[in-house]
Order: sequence, then structure tokens, then C-alpha cells
Amino acid sequence: AQDAVAETWLVAWRRFDEIPGEPLPWLFGVCRKALSNKRRSQGRRVALHDRIAGGAPLHQRDHADAVGERSRIETALRSLKEPDREALLLTAWEGLKPAEAAAALNCSARTFSVRLHRAKARLAKELALSEAVELLPAKRVAVEEAP
Repeated sequence: AQDAVAETWLVAWRRFDEIPGEPLPWLFGVCRKALSNKRRSQGRRVALHDRIAGGAPLHQRDHADAVGERSRIETALRSLKEPDREALLLTAWEGLKPAEAAAALNCSARTFSVRLHRAKARLAKELALSEAVELLPAKRVAVEEAP
């Protein structure tokens, strides 16, 4: 976290003239990118270590399952309204505590907690619906052959 904050302030200092009038969302975006770069870098380092050690991870998930699950979650997130998506992403993706996310959204911690609770419930409902749709048998369409 300290590295991400330091990187965020370094970018802010270098791009001081480009900082918008409302800097908080811009700073969150810069910090999100710094954390993303850190995660990618760490993932590459772990992969390199595994390759050098000559061993693959002991428990590998099927990549297709992970892609399908990620796609399902992204679709469910996109179906939510912007305030719900924002509340979920600030806490789950950005890792903010509810009080911090409330400050970022300029609302009270209690209001944000209610908003987050409702957003989680709506996301769970969307995910349950998408899972139910996947379980439905595909309709068979009769295709007539040309004489």
C-alpha cells in the first residue's frame, strides 16, 4: 500500500498541471493503475520463479473455467447500475474500507454501508440468474433439409 501511495504521489507531482479540479477520482485512477502494475509484476515474478524451480503450481484450475466465471461476473457487474458497480469496485477492486469509500463518494459511512449491502445483494441475484440460465437445456431447432 505504501508503494502504491508513493507511486500515486510521484505521478501527481510529475503531472501536477494535468490534475483536474476534483483530484480524488483522478488520484484513485492513478493508484488503481499503480496497483495493477504491481500485481502484474508480482505475477510475472512468481511465474518466473516457478519456471526456474522447474515445477508447476501444485493445484491448477482449468483456464476455461476461470475465463467463463470471470465473464459471468463481468456480465453481472455490467448489468448493475453505476452506483452499485462503483460501491462494489471501490471495496472489492480498490480494497477500500467502507469508511474510506464513503469519503471518496462524499457520503456518510452508514449510507455507503447500506449502498454496498444492496449492491452485493443485486450482484448475487444477477449471478444466480446467469447460473440458472446456463443450466437451462438448449432449445433444439429443427432444420429442414433442402430437397
